Amino acid sequence: MKSFDFKKTMSTMARERLEVSAIGSMIKLVIEHGAISFTAGEPSADLLPADLLAEAFEGVFDDAAQLGYYRSDLGHVEFRDWIVEWMRRDGLIPGWVKTENIMMTCGSQEGISLAGEALIDPGCYVLVESPTYMETLLTFRKQGAVCLGVPIDEDGIDIGALEDILRMKKIRFLYSIPNFQNPSGNTATLERRKEVLALLQKYDVPLLEDDPYHYLSYDSATPASYICLAGDDARVVYLGSFSKIVAPGVRCGWMVVPDSLIAEITSLRVNSCLGLPTMVQQGMLNLLTRLDLESYIGRLCSAYAGRRDALLSALDAHLSGEGLVHNRPLGGFFIWGRLEGIKDMSDFSRYAVVNEKIGVIPGSVFFVPGAEDPSSVRFSFAKVDKAKAEEGSARLARAIKSYRS
Repeated sequence: MKSFDFKKTMSTMARERLEVSAIGSMIKLVIEHGAISFTAGEPSADLLPADLLAEAFEGVFDDAAQLGYYRSDLGHVEFRDWIVEWMRRDGLIPGWVKTENIMMTCGSQEGISLAGEALIDPGCYVLVESPTYMETLLTFRKQGAVCLGVPIDEDGIDIGALEDILRMKKIRFLYSIPNFQNPSGNTATLERRKEVLALLQKYDVPLLEDDPYHYLSYDSATPASYICLAGDDARVVYLGSFSKIVAPGVRCGWMVVPDSLIAEITSLRVNSCLGLPTMVQQGMLNLLTRLDLESYIGRLCSAYAGRRDALLSALDAHLSGEGLVHNRPLGGFFIWGRLEGIKDMSDFSRYAVVNEKIGVIPGSVFFVPGAEDPSSVRFSFAKVDKAKAEEGSARLARAIKSYRS
């Protein structure tokens, strides 16, 4: 008996707009070959607060009310209260933000999806940084957006290029990762952020600010957030996440949503999943209220800064003679570079995994089609200790030599 073929009943989205994550494919290849990985943009397992999380989740099930539907579609009220106080204390939000503007999410990725559902119509133009986070590109294109890339440099978005696009196209919104950007590692300066906001106000365009690396700053304080700088203008939707500073597997993040959008975002959440597990939110609240957050984050920053410096040193020692040019990020997880003479980094990255057991992410996957830099490459140092940095860089140098020969 012939099995039913669902392809003939698939939606247009499923047939035409779904794409496989190139990052996920590369990580699978790294695992398959037992390679040293400079690929995954996730925290290091040895730095996750596993014991503290276990203690925080003890007793969560003692309250039977946690097992039913939660009384707020936006998420755990006390947790959202805590987030507002935390963000206000750190100067991240303007005065209009209240508990009612906070929605808990399954990591910031769900916030990206919800914002896309609320704001994107098939065929509309969405502006993204060039390069930008690949999974966001996949999400927006799934919704039917035409993504346009605006170039960035070490200070943030290119203002001239931004205004050129805003003048020529009707843009639905701009998506930006202002701090320690994935993949470039760059951080927008305060002056550049003000210039971006001025243009968005001039052309009446909103902003989706994705800020998962905010607290992972190693050399200096991060500049003021877009949402705070915008003030009462309230054209910014902010995405935060605990994935990078607590644990990605907990899948806990939040959105700050202006009053004019919160009802629609809430309806989209309820229509898709009703709500998130209350037990997870209670456990996270237990953890965060018991931690000395300043000291805890300080320890994370010290550890990750050391790994950044170790990988930078190893790359310079082994690859400066092989044509590698790279930046020095002020925080986050990523180093961005170019390998002169490598014309197809996607092909080379597969070669390096198979032949020398070292994994990197080709930079081309982070660009909108037609704007790719085929020689660009992203390195993640979060899970790379000094020994792996040295050995991995040596393997990468060998791979370059043999690939070119």
